[in-house]
Amino acid sequence: MTLGQLVEQLALEQPTAEQVAERIAADRRVVRETIGVDISDVEFDEAPDILGNIYRIAAEKVRAARGAAA
Repeated sequence: MTLGQLVEQLALEQPTAEQVAERIAADRRVVRETIGVDISDVEFDEAPDILGNIYRIAAEKVRAARGAAA
């Protein structure tokens, strides 16, 4: 496989901006329906990246555990 083919394949696997926007809108709709509170898009945009913070904390704990095991 050439580098160009690999880049093309990777590009096809990535969602388009429109697909990302649709997913974000759907996710926000589910959150609003689940918690029963109308949260504006601005409030979502200004909220902290909770899931990202959870991933970061988990990664730090895994690295620390690996370091302690070594």
